[in-house]
Amino acid sequence: MSSHVSQQSGHVTPGTPKLSTLVKNTYVSGPLSSKNLGPFMVDRFGRVVTLHGVNAVYKRAPYTLTVQPGQPNSLAESDAARIAKLGFNVVRVGVIWAGIEPGSGGPNQPQVCNRGTPSDPHMWNQQVASSYIAQVAQVVRELGLHHVYSLIDMHQDVWSSVFGGEGAPAWATCTDGLPIPVTKGRWSDAYGERAEINAWNNFWNNDVVGGLQEQYQRAWAAVASAFRSNPWVVGYDPINEPSAMSNIVTTETYEYSASLSCLYAGRSEPLYELDSKQRLSCPSQVPFTGLIKRIVTADPVHLVFPEVDNATNPHTGHTLFIARTPTLPGTVYNFHDYCPYRSGVTGNPSNPAYCSEVETTPMVDNMNRRALYATKSQPTGPAIMMTEFGATNSYTLAALITLDAENNGLSWAWWAWKYFDDPTGSSDEAIVTSDGSLSPSAPALTGTYAMAIAGVPVDGLTVPLNGEYSLLYTSNPSIKAPTSIHLDPLRFNRYNYCVYADGATITSRPNSRIVTLENTGPARLVGVRIVPGKCL
Repeated sequence: MSSHVSQQSGHVTPGTPKLSTLVKNTYVSGPLSSKNLGPFMVDRFGRVVTLHGVNAVYKRAPYTLTVQPGQPNSLAESDAARIAKLGFNVVRVGVIWAGIEPGSGGPNQPQVCNRGTPSDPHMWNQQVASSYIAQVAQVVRELGLHHVYSLIDMHQDVWSSVFGGEGAPAWATCTDGLPIPVTKGRWSDAYGERAEINAWNNFWNNDVVGGLQEQYQRAWAAVASAFRSNPWVVGYDPINEPSAMSNIVTTETYEYSASLSCLYAGRSEPLYELDSKQRLSCPSQVPFTGLIKRIVTADPVHLVFPEVDNATNPHTGHTLFIARTPTLPGTVYNFHDYCPYRSGVTGNPSNPAYCSEVETTPMVDNMNRRALYATKSQPTGPAIMMTEFGATNSYTLAALITLDAENNGLSWAWWAWKYFDDPTGSSDEAIVTSDGSLSPSAPALTGTYAMAIAGVPVDGLTVPLNGEYSLLYTSNPSIKAPTSIHLDPLRFNRYNYCVYADGATITSRPNSRIVTLENTGPARLVGVRIVPGKCL
């Protein structure tokens, strides 16, 4: 094995090779895949990719972000540059059905909500949809210019703005005639309202003349078609925190969210229980082609990140599964992880250590659960990502959770980048505060990590006391792109550092904020150590 040390002075020790032309692939770009490396996504070179990022969702009209600075919904160039500088390489960018297909009229319109065969409710306006998606595309482009991916997330909370949240347009809200309630408590209390439950059921059963699932698919097809050739889209989250408690199938081992399974798969895809070969059937008026296949047809390049049911919550003992669909490829298992013992106003925990313990359990459970969804194209199960966690300014909780995520090799996205006057959020949820300063939680999120590994990771560790970072991986000699390690900008912008590498060649420029290493020779165990301060 060969060793090279990068010195504090910005020079390299004698014997270190000249900079490789492969440094141009420092940043991860282009479509990612989820096929044959267990929990990991890989890039076009075969490198294991880790995504660290943030959520950015604007939940009020016009239900989208803008690149124009100074607006309530701004995600401008300065934001994109700051996101990248802090070490984040993905933003979960919210899109909302009500923005794509606002239509006209309010809830419970007979031409939409009467029982009957689904048909076209004539709410679609191509010009409106195209204009909305074009604004989203500007945000995706701005982020991409700074080497940051976008995960397009069709966001909803408590179904629709008519219940105090966001998501479905008002015209698509069918409560079976029940009046819209005024929720007096926390916004999430609306999930227990009968009218809101009916609205979900009419969507799941798709048994009203408005063809709600068909229109939802139409909105998604427009989005996916627009981004199919975009190299800075990592994939699509079909529906945020779906609530499908109405149709639960209980088996000997698992409880299934049958409604959500049918939304994803449709009637054309086989759905099987996890503990048997028993097939699940879908309501006759659910579309023949499911939502995932509709998205994949519109965009066969990018990944799909389906979520489990919103009621899935291992620390409360209630876990709903979705059925296994062996023929749907290219998915990433997607889950959220929050501690329930937090302030409903600020989001901050009463006991950070206990909250960390509570959140670690579902994190590990979900890591194990992904193997249940093995397919021919994903024989050990799909890749996995925690697309929401946090929503607090507690450094202690953020540090404990991200340490657990690092130990489990998880990609993740923190909630949230900015507060954006969130009607369903918490006041201290954002990394960037109202005056533009960083939240106390930020230093826990910007730590050093390997964005791309030219091999298979074995172990990685950050020492919280001084920020020292170590990485162990088995190199893959067929991968010609470098291993790329992003340094903690809040720690390494004040000090120079030393890099010790065993089994690979350091190729990054001195004092670069991204350390790169090139594989040399046959497959071997590579050790990397990055230490702040002067070289010894």
